[in-house]
Amino acid sequence: MSTVTVEDIVRRIDKFAPPVLAEDWDPIGLSFGSLTQPVKKIMIALDIDADTIQEAKEQQIDLIFTHHPAIFRSQKTLNAMDQRRKEYIELIQAGIAVYSAHTNIDAAENGMSDWLADQLGLPKERQIVYTSYQMPYKKIAVYVPKENADQVRKAMHKAGAGEVGQYNDVSYHLDGWGRFTPQPGADPAEGQINQETVVEEVRIEMMFPATIQQTVISAIQSSHPYEEPVFDVFTLENAQKAFGYGRAAEVNQTTEEMIHTVKKAFKLDGLKYGSVSTKKVHHKAAVFGGAGEKYYLDAKKQGATLFITGDISYHGAQDMLRDGIAFIDAGHYIESIFVEKMAEVMNQWKQEEGWTVEVYQAQAQKDVFKFS
Repeated sequence: MSTVTVEDIVRRIDKFAPPVLAEDWDPIGLSFGSLTQPVKKIMIALDIDADTIQEAKEQQIDLIFTHHPAIFRSQKTLNAMDQRRKEYIELIQAGIAVYSAHTNIDAAENGMSDWLADQLGLPKERQIVYTSYQMPYKKIAVYVPKENADQVRKAMHKAGAGEVGQYNDVSYHLDGWGRFTPQPGADPAEGQINQETVVEEVRIEMMFPATIQQTVISAIQSSHPYEEPVFDVFTLENAQKAFGYGRAAEVNQTTEEMIHTVKKAFKLDGLKYGSVSTKKVHHKAAVFGGAGEKYYLDAKKQGATLFITGDISYHGAQDMLRDGIAFIDAGHYIESIFVEKMAEVMNQWKQEEGWTVEVYQAQAQKDVFKFS
């Protein structure tokens, strides 16, 4: 394959965690570097800090892909009179690109929220705690010579079309006949100039999320034998796909048992919790990455009586207990699971795309909080 660029990798990230899922305040995307930069080695990291930058330089990293955006607060200057700005200057001087996916990967299907739930061993039958985006579906119908139907269908599936609920490779096939007359200047795959041509064709129909429309169309155009493929795109009024933060699922464990589960799952030396009794049995629990305090009532609406998140405030803890919700504050750093899980996904993309890129998991960064 030709040289892999930042743009090639960003394309797959954006398909996995569409930018439209991000909150308006969230500065996701390319913070440093150029989309045209070649990438031989990519680092997966939770944050950008001095340790991460030094490690990236030592490892000769071309692109750092982080969960938390590198430039979270706007900067009025870019001088070396501030430690954070020094780090930004160091990145620029080293020629390292930085791309971030934050709330879009929190809300993505099989993204952060599901990774956290998986780590806790929660059942796969889960509910979204807070639905942040309803993505409309579209349907595409394309007309293909019968002998080329399989190659076009497979290309559409690879682009993400035909995923409906828990089913993949969903399509509809209808036999028919296509008629056309090539005009002077055309380069027809079938037929002759100025002669009506009749070809046995099939109509292939698939659903897809609206955000990948151009990707699906490009897949059709690159795999279709015709110079001018014919297709129709319809907006479906009766189908939407929900995305959002946090996951709730059945647990049937006491507060005490869930504390042990959380500490073991995330290798924690300590955590904070609140419960009317450590022996209280919870039939449903919810996990919410980052600082999810304000969403505890959404977890309660899903039937959860235990809420697991990070950065819970004193008064927020009072509110939860007052409203009958036990809580476990496992800290914001449980999101460091991003490094391992995203590396697994990236290595899968390597195989699918034929990339000659080394995927490196950041090692230097640690939780800023210590327990004694």
